[in-house]
Amino acid sequence: MNGSNENARRWGQRTVSGLLMLGLILGFALSASADSHQGGWKTTGWIGYEGQGETDLDVTDTQDPEFDFWDIGGGLKSQTMLGDSVSMSVGGDYRVVSYNFDGFGDFRDPWGTIHVFRFDPIFVYKMDEKWSLIGGPSLQLSVEAGADVGDSLTGGGVAGVRYKWSETLSIALGLVVTSQIEDSARFQPFALITWGISDNLSFDVKARNSRGGEFRLSYALGDNWKIGIGGGFRRERFRLDNSLGGSADQEFQRGKGGVGEEEAKVVNLSVAYAFSETLSLEGYGGVTVDGDFRLEDEYGKKIAKSDYDNSGYGGLRINFGF
Repeated sequence: MNGSNENARRWGQRTVSGLLMLGLILGFALSASADSHQGGWKTTGWIGYEGQGETDLDVTDTQDPEFDFWDIGGGLKSQTMLGDSVSMSVGGDYRVVSYNFDGFGDFRDPWGTIHVFRFDPIFVYKMDEKWSLIGGPSLQLSVEAGADVGDSLTGGGVAGVRYKWSETLSIALGLVVTSQIEDSARFQPFALITWGISDNLSFDVKARNSRGGEFRLSYALGDNWKIGIGGGFRRERFRLDNSLGGSADQEFQRGKGGVGEEEAKVVNLSVAYAFSETLSLEGYGGVTVDGDFRLEDEYGKKIAKSDYDNSGYGGLRINFGF
């Protein structure tokens, strides 16, 4: 490892540690203030598992290349009032995504286990009964196990406005800007829509970070059951370690320490059961469509790319609050 990469790694580790410590200190300080002024924090969270079965890759390969993956993760989001007009939410999630490849062109196994961490504090300033301003920074780590943390850190922010039409409809629109690993900054729309169409029917849109977004149309069956149909877009871009599995041709070993990327669209059905107002279990299943992988060298230059076939996927999620 050269000196510049080593320095980048160290600065990245210090930056991540500093931001996390600052977030914890800020959270405790604001929590104490909120407890005495506005009644404290309201926290929600989730823990979940997602998996996709064996899926054929379209890349040219004599071994009928395919892959599968599983994903385990969880997240928390806490909200509080900082005053009469300002509110704050501190959210973060951590996911472990394990890919299993059986060939990828000239590579046996381009990457394995990916760790993804996101930290997104958001501030809302209420201008009047209808309009609010929304904004905040974001921090993300997307890194294969064993890769340089300092080369895997990205950040950015979100800014937008929210309009409350009624007690059952609010729309927030804006822009998300994030840096990318070995690529130019990414710009994408920011959207949060909550619409209670009727007592039983609701529609939601959530798109607020670089991973993409989703929409869901839900229908409540009584007090406990809820069914839904939804879809969205997922994207991950991550730093790879230095042990890329390749062919005997050393030309293809230039992918070591490079960048991996996946993009796909998803459509799914969901069923949720609420045990109480703060605890529910949700199961979902659907199809991944228009998916593809991209492998780049350490400077962001494409080495290999492959579409993959439409495939079924599914998962379980526990949602809770306190």
